[in-house]
Parts: sequence; structure tokens; C-alpha cells
Amino acid sequence: MSTLDISENLDELERITHSGFVDQFASQPTHRVASPGRLNVIGEHVDYNDGIVLPAAIERWIFGVFAPSAGNQVVVYDAKYTESITIDLAEELKPQKGEWANYIKGVFAQFQKQGIQIPAFNACIYSNVPTGGGLSSSAALEALFATIVETLLESPMDKMEKALLCQKAEHEFAGVPCGIMDQAAVILGEQNHLLKLDCRDLSVETVPFTSEELGLMIIDSKVHHELADGEYGKRRASCEQVRDILGLSSLRDATMDQLDAANIDDDVLYRRGKHVITEIERIEAAIEVLKVDDFVALGELINGSHFSLSHDCEVSCPELDFITDQARKHPGVLGARMMGGGFGGSAILLVRKDQAEAVAAKIDQAYQEAYNLKAAFFLTNPSQGVSVSPLS
Repeated sequence: MSTLDISENLDELERITHSGFVDQFASQPTHRVASPGRLNVIGEHVDYNDGIVLPAAIERWIFGVFAPSAGNQVVVYDAKYTESITIDLAEELKPQKGEWANYIKGVFAQFQKQGIQIPAFNACIYSNVPTGGGLSSSAALEALFATIVETLLESPMDKMEKALLCQKAEHEFAGVPCGIMDQAAVILGEQNHLLKLDCRDLSVETVPFTSEELGLMIIDSKVHHELADGEYGKRRASCEQVRDILGLSSLRDATMDQLDAANIDDDVLYRRGKHVITEIERIEAAIEVLKVDDFVALGELINGSHFSLSHDCEVSCPELDFITDQARKHPGVLGARMMGGGFGGSAILLVRKDQAEAVAAKIDQAYQEAYNLKAAFFLTNPSQGVSVSPLS
């Protein structure tokens, strides 16, 4: 039995959601929409510091089918968890602590702020994006419902404007002060490309990522911590303090010489600043080595990113440190690091495809023995961002 997870493909997701829609609403959906999760090859905790990141959409999706309805309600049926939510569009939209509907309400609220009336509709969704794994299932959910709204309004949005709308939804209704990377990757992703996203001016370039021999492995540690519990916000606040000490408008412009010259006596603040500065240097180096397909050098940069995230930014955890350490011991792995905001979630590996199963099996056994936890493993290629199409 393979350790690598082979999840539902898009055809299977459409079958599941179509059947669920018909069962729940006794009618036919008119459209389908696929909204992917995202990975980030390198560059964490730099997006809110105006840095550059290298994300990509992945081959795991929140898939939905939908159709307009009468009245003032949006009804969403989750076929995976067999539960429904109803949002009354005639009432003021307010977040409720702990509800996944907050992500949807937040998107609707952003449209309403622009004076746009949300059309009533029914939807059935199903997700194979791991939740809490640092793969941006929240951004995928936001992008899916923003796409439904623009489709029903027959008014397509600029992709970056849609990403910014979804980001505001997460800020205001989920309480997570995320940067723009997650939403941008989910919405602007392209097949077999990474996105070079400049978080200062929001410019985007595509960086080809194709290799016959290498792939990207995601390992969900199954250790999940809420980013909204304050730790993510604390890292952002620390970076803002360092920025102000250095007298800069952004840590994007800082150098290690400037940081050292500032003689910051708070070791925590110093290390937070060090992470951002050195991580941005690693990202810029990664872009250059990708231009010449130097994947060995890319792997070394990925390793360096993990060590910085673990020791300077302090957003890793024992489980992710263990997984990435085990990965680096295998000759089939060129680089391994934690991915996402931290405090649990997933690791990303640059791995030789012909050794991927052996890598996964070795890590799986060691991880179960050490922590009595069963991780999830899958390979992916960079994928297309959120897409919508009519059903015939």
C-alpha cells in the first residue's frame, strides 16, 4: 500500500458535489468552480514585510457547484462533512467565533461595502485541501465564493483586486492579519509555474518549475494550531518594531549590516529581524538558481529557510523539525522545510520523484514511532488558480 496519498481528481470532485447538490436542492447546478490550495517553495513571514515570495497553486481543491436561487439566502451544503449553513443576506453580516462560515460572510461583506448586492444562490462544496496544514484552505474557500459572486453578477474582477478583497475578508472576519500571498497564489496560479509575487507593489511574474526528475512533496504533520491565537500577530508586531528601530518604511529594505549596527539589545527582536532579512536574500537567490535549473542550490536554500524559521522566527514545532530532519537524511531529498505561518501544519520537500515513495515510507515510520501520529503525504505540481465554467 502506498504511503503517498492519491486524492480525488477534478472529475471525482465534480461527481461528488453534483450528486450532493441534486440531493440537497432537488435541482441542477448551473456552474462548477475549482479553487486550489497553495504551497510556497520559499519565503515565509516576509509577505507582510513587503518581501518577495514564490508560491504556487497545488493539485488539491475546494470544489463547488452552484446555481442562483430566489429570495435573500445563500445556502451552502458541505458534502464532505454533510452539513449546511444558511446566510441571510437581508441581515447584517457579522463574524461568529469559530465558524467556518466567517470566511464566506467576510467575502460577501467586502462586496456589500462596495454597494454590490449579493445574489441568492445554492452551492454544494467538497474539499480535499488539508485543513490546518498550512496549505491555505481558508484562502481557497474565500476565492471560491468570490468567484461564485462575480460569476452570478456577470462581472469578472481583476484577479489581484479579487485577491485583495479575499485578504480583507480574512482580516476582518477571521481575525488573521495575513499578507497577500495566500489569496494571490490561489487566484493567480498557473500550471507548472511558480509566482514571483512582490508583496510591495503586487507585481507578479511567472517562474517556470518543470522537471522530469523532481517534484514537490507536501507532508501534513497533523499538528494544527490556530494562527488567530495571537502568535502570528506577535511575529508581525515584532517585525514592525524592528522596522521602526531601523527608521525604515519596510523591513524589505533592511540589511544585516543595518540590523547589526542598530545594537538591538532585545535578542528576540534581533532574531525576528534577522529572519526577514536573510529570508528575503534566500528568495532572491532561489529565483536566480531556478533560472538555470540548479535544483541542488535550491534545496540548500530551502534547508536554510527552515533553520531560520525554526531558530530565528521561532514558528516551527518539534514535529516539523523532526519531519524535515528525517527528510534531509534521505538521498532522494534535496531540501526540506516547514511551510506556512507555522505552529504546526505542513512541510515541503524538493524530492526525486523515483524515490518519493521510499522517502514518504521512511518518514512515516519514524514519525509514528516518535510521536504516535500519522502524517499525510502527497506529491504535486504547480497548478492553475481558481477557475469557473458553466455546466452543460
